[in-house]
Amino acid sequence: MYIFKAAVVGAGTMGGEIAQVITYSGLPVVLKDIDQTMLDKGMEKIRSIYQRRVDKGKMSEGEMQSKLDLVTPTLTYDGFEDVDIVIEAVPEKMAIKQAVFKELEEVCPEQTIFASNTSALSISEMGAATNKPHKMIGMHFFNPAHVMKLVEVIPGLDTSQETIDDVVMFTESLRKIPV
Repeated sequence: MYIFKAAVVGAGTMGGEIAQVITYSGLPVVLKDIDQTMLDKGMEKIRSIYQRRVDKGKMSEGEMQSKLDLVTPTLTYDGFEDVDIVIEAVPEKMAIKQAVFKELEEVCPEQTIFASNTSALSISEMGAATNKPHKMIGMHFFNPAHVMKLVEVIPGLDTSQETIDDVVMFTESLRKIPV
């Protein structure tokens, strides 16, 4: 499955950086948080990364604006009805992550891949909280996400080979190296 639209849940440091990486590859992304202040910080993080590129002469102001226009910030799940992948970047607490994935099941299409940016929690346990553990995978971006080239792809026990292949391909489309 080709990824045409992504979403990131959690607009903190990692969420903002992941959203920037996605827009840099030319894909639209919905950036969601439950707190307006965090959402604003996430958008400012994206803007500052691009501004540094403009300041170094690596990007024009117009190119920066085009990339920023690819981000849809939101406090709701509006815009999630047609996403192909959601990358969760909320605090490292299993109960919070499971609750987010349960909410996502209600608003995302059946084919949507659910990815977690976790570095330590069980992907299988997250998947077990959903009705589609075969679409659950870990996608751990190393910090800072916009600089580091590696992305750890972590299948759960029930993750399908198709999901693994799709996420590896998506990771490569972001100019990252899946490991």
